[in-house]
Amino acid sequence: MVIAYLDIETCPSNEALEAKSLDEGPKLSDKVILIYYKEVHGGTEEVLFREWLEGEGAILRRFYTLLTEKLSTEKTVTLIGWNIARFDIPFLTYRLFLHNIDRLENIIENFRRAYWRDLRLCLLPFNKFKFKGLSEEEVAEKLGIEPPKYSNKEVKEFYRKGEYEKIEEHARSEARFISELSQKMMDIEEIMRAFTSLWRAES
Repeated sequence: MVIAYLDIETCPSNEALEAKSLDEGPKLSDKVILIYYKEVHGGTEEVLFREWLEGEGAILRRFYTLLTEKLSTEKTVTLIGWNIARFDIPFLTYRLFLHNIDRLENIIENFRRAYWRDLRLCLLPFNKFKFKGLSEEEVAEKLGIEPPKYSNKEVKEFYRKGEYEKIEEHARSEARFISELSQKMMDIEEIMRAFTSLWRAES
């Protein structure tokens, strides 16, 4: 059994980055610049696949190889992350296909075989099924944990300037946030108390 934290960072190509506003959200034409993978209980230690060292196609292939090896050797594989069902996994699926890493049906099937624990989606019922109010910063404040360091806008700026160590710092802080949030969510009563004010305000 494998339980692992998963996070990706994306950014426009160098040419597009110069032309686009840093405030714009991610697009499928953006590239994956970092894949963060860390198993919760032993096993594979923290792994950072860095696009600026190997290129996007290479890090996608290395991550996909790791994933398929885990799926073939472990009874279950669970991927934990923030918004991974709506962003990370669909984005990885598209970029893997775009780089001809595998056939689309195989990519989809391999991600389907893994269990996904999207912590943002898990919090939706406590937030009246609204995404508004479920940013990482807002959730961190409600639960008294530290939010990830640096914003997505800042990550793009770091990439443009070649400040890659700060991108890695962001990814590690994201993993810490996911870990602490996972622990908090084991106590349902605490989660309910954290969101009580929302229900009172709208009752």
